[in-house]
Amino acid sequence: MLTFLHLSDIHFSRQNDASQFDLDQQIRRALIVDLAIRPDGCAKYDALLITGDIAYSGKKKEYEVAENFLGEVYDMTGLSMKDTYIVPGNHDVDRDYVLPTFPLWASHEEIRRNANTTHWRETIQTQLQKDPSQLLLSPFHAYNDFAQQCGCNTTATELAWNLLFPGALEFGFKVRLRGLNSALISDEADAPVKLLVSEFQTATLCDTPGEVNVVMSHHPPDWLMDKAELRQALRRFAPVTLFGHEHSVRVHPDDKQIQLFAGALQPERDTAGWAPTYHIVQLTIQGTREQPQLLVRVHTREYNNFAFRIWRNEDAGTVCECRFNVAPWNPDYVDTAITLNTAAPVILSGAKLMTSVDTQSGMPIADAKRELRVYFFRLPTPRRYEAAFNAGLLRDGDDSLDPQVMWAEVFRRAEAEEKLGAFWDGVAAHTPEMKEKPNPFKEGSRA
Repeated sequence: MLTFLHLSDIHFSRQNDASQFDLDQQIRRALIVDLAIRPDGCAKYDALLITGDIAYSGKKKEYEVAENFLGEVYDMTGLSMKDTYIVPGNHDVDRDYVLPTFPLWASHEEIRRNANTTHWRETIQTQLQKDPSQLLLSPFHAYNDFAQQCGCNTTATELAWNLLFPGALEFGFKVRLRGLNSALISDEADAPVKLLVSEFQTATLCDTPGEVNVVMSHHPPDWLMDKAELRQALRRFAPVTLFGHEHSVRVHPDDKQIQLFAGALQPERDTAGWAPTYHIVQLTIQGTREQPQLLVRVHTREYNNFAFRIWRNEDAGTVCECRFNVAPWNPDYVDTAITLNTAAPVILSGAKLMTSVDTQSGMPIADAKRELRVYFFRLPTPRRYEAAFNAGLLRDGDDSLDPQVMWAEVFRRAEAEEKLGAFWDGVAAHTPEMKEKPNPFKEGSRA
């Protein structure tokens, strides 16, 4: 079983400073207390999923405030930044980049005026491939600095991130988490059916033997111009979908999928019936290897009278449960087309599927890479350069790149050139916590 915390719409601003003007501090304290009592009865939490609006206006200072609060959540749950997965919301957009008189505003308006998928596709592709300043993504600069720590940033080559979760379900099944950027053309003109995900973010959705898709998006489909296409893709490939934005908690299961709409953790108080909420989502594979089923259990908690309590769904139940059939899968032998890392399908007929799941230290590879990423981005910029240089990962001309692009390239090189071990050592030289751990990418470091 895997247990995920689902938060949304935290809306951190500079006013969240625990002063008398910070009206949300009671909510945050109540959440910490509630997480400590393990209301779902689980032994541990496996990940934190946040469906957008971490900040209030997409400013760097707001993410620093959010990170301090998340540290408290981590202390209470045993999670960390490497166990965190996020997508951006409209409040994660820095609108100083997209004022009505600016070129990006005109670009958004042009996309909204032409309700045609071909036009959307061509316009976005042109802006991502031919605009050297990456204007389309500039409003996400502060968000991306924050999200890059956990590999959930939006880039010109990957608008939607796609990550295999390190932990495993029963019978060897894995969870593939996918994050969509539904705020791509967000600005002051936001309204239902005025935003866009685009085909570029759903094209990699697929069925992969032994994997369960969980998709995160800030905006529900009703807010999107391409809502019909998104609904169809999610219903076909994603048995579990998580949304935020509407500040109205709902749990909608049917025979194909379960949709979770999170209420805001820190909502505006002028919202009718405002009530902070969060979900605890448990995934289990039941049945037999020949006839497996995905069991989804959702515990919803609502803030009421200074404490989080059980939220009852429309059927007056306290826990929502639903089951979905999943395709049988043998983790040792595969006789079908499989998709690895969003590449084209590869046919393995009767062949043993060889996957390296552990590093030399016994830590799952994905976990070790995410831990290295978190520690690296905690370093001040001069130390980052030093760690990358000592690992042989810098090249002439790197300084001309945007820092987010440059660091992404450094991580790509570390893996492609098999220098993760040297990179770990370079970061550990400036990180006391890492010095106490064996290098997970080096021979002889197995604990």
